[in-house]
Amino acid sequence: MNRTPRGFTLIELVIVIVVLGILAVTAMPRLINLQSDARIAALEGLKAGMQSASDMVHPIAIREGKDTLVSSAITVENDTIQIAYGYPAAYAKDTWAELIEATFTDSTFHPDDPGDWYFSNPQGGDNDSLIYFMHKSRKLRGENCYLQYNEASATTPPSFELETSGC
Repeated sequence: MNRTPRGFTLIELVIVIVVLGILAVTAMPRLINLQSDARIAALEGLKAGMQSASDMVHPIAIREGKDTLVSSAITVENDTIQIAYGYPAAYAKDTWAELIEATFTDSTFHPDDPGDWYFSNPQGGDNDSLIYFMHKSRKLRGENCYLQYNEASATTPPSFELETSGC
């Protein structure tokens, strides 16, 4: 009576596990790098959206004569937008959430709330005029994966700075 083998031998299983291990070791760095690239691309997309929104708001503020005011508000598509010197102010809830139509969650006080983006407003001194935006997989500024928005001043337009060393 001849029996045909119905399973794998131990050596075949060991070889398959070794091959899968080698594939995992070679593929893992690429997968990790893709995650980093995705976070950086998301931040760059947010930056481009914010720059576009800022470029859209400024002419409206000029038309309404509010481009020289330290703090004011304009209406864009029935939304009230807080501005500083004619550009969007550094308020995620009152400004950027309306302009970009995304959910921004405060990473300091509500880190567990779901949001498309997380933000942090440093308090005190000259820090009131800047805001940090972080990807939802890097919710803390200390993780060095954020977009920094510096509000406009009387002499300079707003600026956007990317920190991607921790992405």
